[in-house]
Amino acid sequence: MESSNLPLASHFASLREKPTWGLKLLIAIVIVVLVAVIAGLTMDYNQMYEGTGLSEQEIEQSKPIAQISGIVFGAIGSILSIGVTFVIFLLIAKIMKSDASAKSIFSATLSYLIITSVIGLIVLVIQWIAGLSINDYTITSLNIFDKGNKILGAFNLQTFIGAYVFGILLFATCRFSKKSAIIWSIAYLVVFIGFALLGAAFQ
Repeated sequence: MESSNLPLASHFASLREKPTWGLKLLIAIVIVVLVAVIAGLTMDYNQMYEGTGLSEQEIEQSKPIAQISGIVFGAIGSILSIGVTFVIFLLIAKIMKSDASAKSIFSATLSYLIITSVIGLIVLVIQWIAGLSINDYTITSLNIFDKGNKILGAFNLQTFIGAYVFGILLFATCRFSKKSAIIWSIAYLVVFIGFALLGAAFQ
């Protein structure tokens, strides 16, 4: 197919005919849970409690509870996000009148999540080993040049990779035109960067 020279295009195109999902679902769950766990371990809870008026002793007592709660709820939220992401991708495919089956789209969604989550996991592990708190830095974003700058943090290489994988999914699995896939990829960037900037503005 015309898209075969694009990275990952052949994989996503093959999911139209062979939409495997059983093992991929298990792998996706394991990876997103690992991301949630390591994110919880790399968070600076001292910084999180700054300005709360709690004493140092109270902060030390609260930190383990906050860490465990963050990991547990983060893991549950990450697992639920698999279903939410699939529904969103399926709705986009239906809106654009794609002939891809729901099973193919689900399989492609899992591939998208595995690819993007593995990248996120690698970044988190590097930051964990280097002792860089995710409160202050994301090494794939522009805030690596300015500690704690949430505005710069909104511009993240991982978001651009996610937009590319999303566009390839739409193009190769759902058979969108190149123009439509590019437009939806740009919309992806606008939404993710926009929400990140909005979140930064309220912090």
